[in-house]
Amino acid sequence: MNSKHYEEHIYYILDHFTKGGTPLPALIGNKLEWQVTTLVAGLLANEHVSSSLDAEDVVDAAINYVNIIQERLGYYQNSKVNNLEHLLDK
Repeated sequence: MNSKHYEEHIYYILDHFTKGGTPLPALIGNKLEWQVTTLVAGLLANEHVSSSLDAEDVVDAAINYVNIIQERLGYYQNSKVNNLEHLLDK
């Protein structure tokens, strides 16, 4: 495959992956939207949850889970930094 043909393939792939050069965040939204959407999909995949909650409740639950996950990750990261600082102080 010559380089010109190769470049055309790369351009084609990138153009179609980004829908004509649209930035990826514009396609999938911000980080919070992506996290909530992923959790909503997981909650809807659970037959018990999807049959017992309204759509608004599922989204609210996903938002709450994202907040809990972010909070817990913050605790973990702070703990990790504190442990590293403690080790460096020795």
